[in-house]
Amino acid sequence: TPIYVSHIGLARYGLLAIVWRLLGYFGFLDLGLSRASANALAKLRDPSLQGERAKVLVTAFWLNFSFGIAGAFIFYFLGNFFIEHLLTVPAELRPEIESALPWVACALPLALVSGLGAGALESHERFLASNALGLAGSTAGLVLPVICAVFISPSLSVVIPAAVMARAVSVFLSLGYALQRERPLSPRNFDWQRCRALLSYGGWTSVSNFVGQFLASADQLMIGSVLGVTAVAHYSVPMSLVVRSQLLAAALARTLFPRMSRVTWDEANELTETALVTLAYAYGAICAPAVILAKPFLELWMGKEFGSIAGPIAELLLVGAWIDGLGFILFAVLDGQGRPEIGAKIRALEIIPFLCVLWFSLNQFGLTGAAVAWDLMVTVAAGCAFISMRFHPARLVQLSPPLGFILAAYLYVCISPPTILNAFLAAGVIAAVVGASALVFDTKSREFVASLRFPTLWQRLS
Repeated sequence: TPIYVSHIGLARYGLLAIVWRLLGYFGFLDLGLSRASANALAKLRDPSLQGERAKVLVTAFWLNFSFGIAGAFIFYFLGNFFIEHLLTVPAELRPEIESALPWVACALPLALVSGLGAGALESHERFLASNALGLAGSTAGLVLPVICAVFISPSLSVVIPAAVMARAVSVFLSLGYALQRERPLSPRNFDWQRCRALLSYGGWTSVSNFVGQFLASADQLMIGSVLGVTAVAHYSVPMSLVVRSQLLAAALARTLFPRMSRVTWDEANELTETALVTLAYAYGAICAPAVILAKPFLELWMGKEFGSIAGPIAELLLVGAWIDGLGFILFAVLDGQGRPEIGAKIRALEIIPFLCVLWFSLNQFGLTGAAVAWDLMVTVAAGCAFISMRFHPARLVQLSPPLGFILAAYLYVCISPPTILNAFLAAGVIAAVVGASALVFDTKSREFVASLRFPTLWQRLS
């Protein structure tokens, strides 16, 4: 990222972040089919049901690909309008982004069909293969544009096509690997009955995806409109770090989803409670030290001036990230249990309050206000999902220790911003404290540590 920003500049980087966010909006054209197909495939793991799996895969592929082509044309024309009339874009960058928009539009069909391959692998709980392919694609999508920016041109008309081509190769490899394991497949496997079933489940998921994308990017779009695209870079870099920090929570939610698609409601509740407590401590051991290290890290990574602005933003966002990570589990369980409408309604009801709070806090407190608004949004969403699972409020007590450590870390950096050495020492101490607390309060953590005693090796040494 420092190489990227130093070559293309903050204005281009901020504009690029907004363009990808706009593309994310159009992910609603998936109509929830990726999630719906993953849910259906998880219930069809028996080899004798291969014919039914083929119907799900082929039907979902043609639907997603068709919607993606239609969406690409819509995105191209609406994207031009948005950039021309609703964003404050430097005049010298307008030709670059206008020439790159057709490439961005081409990425939409790729984005819609990519989830199908991952869903097919994860329905068999083949997470290693799915993650390896995803990691390879993500790496190529980041590295190739940087190489082009350094050695060819920093222009968006070069950087964006490079990112799209890397994405295309990644999608073809991932989809090809997943589908070759599902043979035999034929275009004739398209099934209208499956089509109706997938669209019925996916309707609410589509609403949830669209609203979720809007809520996840409204802050950056409003920052670009109120403060300019340069300010978006100061916000999007720490937000990107926060999203990457949620890897553990996202992975656990993905792992639970196919399992939750097969178990009863009572079994799902029991498994969810265990997962929430374990994730609270495991992710807390990441977020609490990260709050302390955020500003020193950004100053070393992106430069002192950039870090002084973005550091406090990252500290605030990390507090909300922990709460949001717990929400990942709750929404995955609701979707797996066939209740995607609950998540959709929660997110839809948040739109107007969030936009009002965001606009007010952004105008009054700048980027800090935007971070506070995001924290409030994810807290309300996770709270509503917790209530929807019918958990007793007393169960929240199990989650309070890791939250307390995160808030203590934030209070520490607010009262006395640490030097680099003190930051690393404090981060190490609080990570150890969270880990020790997990051993005391979390049964699964104790079982995991007990499994690391290597009894076989000890017996041999004896």
